[in-house]
Formats: sequence, structure tokens, C-alpha cells
Amino acid sequence: MRLHAGSHVDAPEHNVPGGAQIHELPLRLFIGDAIIADLRDKMPGKAITETDLDKAIGSYLQNGDHVLLRTDHNNSYDGGSDTWMKASPYLTIEATRWLIEKGVVIVGYDFYHGNDEPGSPRVFHNSRTLSEHGVITMPYLKNLDRITKQRVTLIALPLNIIGAEASPVRAVALM
Repeated sequence: MRLHAGSHVDAPEHNVPGGAQIHELPLRLFIGDAIIADLRDKMPGKAITETDLDKAIGSYLQNGDHVLLRTDHNNSYDGGSDTWMKASPYLTIEATRWLIEKGVVIVGYDFYHGNDEPGSPRVFHNSRTLSEHGVITMPYLKNLDRITKQRVTLIALPLNIIGAEASPVRAVALM
């Protein structure tokens, strides 16, 4: 199995040479309060802005929270076709900075986070920028539509793989 297969955690080393690796991250980081940002209106392929995040979770977000960005896009995963990838919403750089400034610890999301053509607003910057600021990313989550509360306890333990920049994860929300 690849380290980046399905729902997984990217340690800072994935995007920042010399950053922390999976085995160096404390387990307590992967257990905590999470808030769901319902962003289904950003489908297909729209930008997620700082205004969108502020509207969805701004008044509920607390320093140290985990944020789960729900679009339901991964529920229609088709093997990663170009059509599926282009239908994915994306974070703007301002939205990424907003998450950092709010003190978010982990950002999980249920959509594709890859590059589009250079110069496009869809160029993948969010994971690198988050990693540079010590925020962990958790891409390709599934079943966020099954969470019925906005605030939950997230448990998403990575495997203790020495020298790895990522790990598969089984993320569960306790309601």
C-alpha cells in the first residue's frame, strides 16, 4: 500500500524538506475536537474562500481545533479521472492563511488537492503552506456526510512508520 493511498495524513516532511516525519508527531495531535465546515455549495470546482470558512465555522472555531472540510466530492470518487479532479473544489491562499491564523492543528478534506495548470488559481499551494506553519493535512476523507453534528471528537491515528512523510489513517468521528 502506498503511504498516500486513500484517507491519509501528510506530515510536514511531505511538503517541507527537513520537516517532521510521521513517527515524530505526537499521537495526541490526532485526537481532539473537530469542527465540520459544510462547503457542499462549492461543488463542482469552485474556490473555497476565507469568507466561506468564516461563514461556515468562524463563530464556532476554537484555537487548536481540527477542521474537516466537507464537500462530499470523495463520495463520487471514480478512480481519479481528469473529470473528477477538475470537479474538485479548492482552497484559496487567503482561506489557507485564515486556517493558519485561527490556530487550526489539522485540516482534513474530502476532495482532490492536486495541481492544475501553472498560473491557475487552482495550483496546489494549501498543503505546502499549511505544512510550513506546522498544520497537518488529512486528504481524501470519506463519509463526512454521515457526521450529524458540527462539533465532534476526531480520532485519526497514523501508523508509526519510521522515516515516512505520510501514513494511511482510519479517521473516525465520535458524536
